[in-house]
Amino acid sequence: MDTQNIPSFVLAAGFFTDAELQQLASYGALPSPALVDAFQYEPEIQELMNAFIGDESSRQVHQYLKAREFLAAGAVEKAWKIILL
Repeated sequence: MDTQNIPSFVLAAGFFTDAELQQLASYGALPSPALVDAFQYEPEIQELMNAFIGDESSRQVHQYLKAREFLAAGAVEKAWKIILL
């Protein structure tokens, strides 16, 4: 996947560095909706999502922060999954 093929909402967020966008682009294809859906039930992710119920803006920021943690650890698929939730 080229950075031009990264979903527009990710690019528009202006949250990720060029290097992080390259990491995301290097993954190939986006995870399937079924994989993304299943990811939300992992305890760590469920805790993150529940912490910001009713505060969409803060939840999204913390999702992106978690994605950056995953990228720093080389877990690009997990980064995509948290971004796409």
